Amino acid sequence: MPACRGPNEGTNTDDRRKAGLGARDIGEPGHPNLRLGPGEIAQAQTLIDELSRAHSLQHCALFVWDPAVGRLRLAAQHWGAGEDLGEVRAGVWTIGLTGVCGRAFTSAVPQLVPDVEDDPDFLSFPGGRTRSELAAPVFLDGQPVGVVNIESPRVRAYGPTDVEILSAWAESIGEAMRSFYPPPG
Repeated sequence: MPACRGPNEGTNTDDRRKAGLGARDIGEPGHPNLRLGPGEIAQAQTLIDELSRAHSLQHCALFVWDPAVGRLRLAAQHWGAGEDLGEVRAGVWTIGLTGVCGRAFTSAVPQLVPDVEDDPDFLSFPGGRTRSELAAPVFLDGQPVGVVNIESPRVRAYGPTDVEILSAWAESIGEAMRSFYPPPG
């Protein structure tokens, strides 16, 4: 999932492949500006913490579209015990438009992956033990502006009901993210 790399992303070829670095990562911008300062990161973290508590999620993350680099930027995350190695940081880590999250963003359709080992687009990250994944696009003014992503160490941890629940939650936070995209000027 990361042409602009954050300072904590891998630098060797295998790390770049795992992180989704590639030349085809530039996408069409929805909103022209992203503001992701401490206030927006705190707001995003509150949203993710609420989602995690409400649904007892082990790992969930919110990525937002950053048109300046043509990538999705991590705005907030919640990790299960022992998984966060400190390498994937909110506001710094970016992912390209490959992988499950990139596919959810570019297609504007939720992506359910019962077993990530069967998905050739799955991208692993430092400390991850993911076996199943679900990603749903977040919309603002009818355009995707981000992705909410949940992961589990269990195969087939999510099903159609989870797709509906996560999609509804993703839809509900779009307006809350308006401050992330100030009007040009």
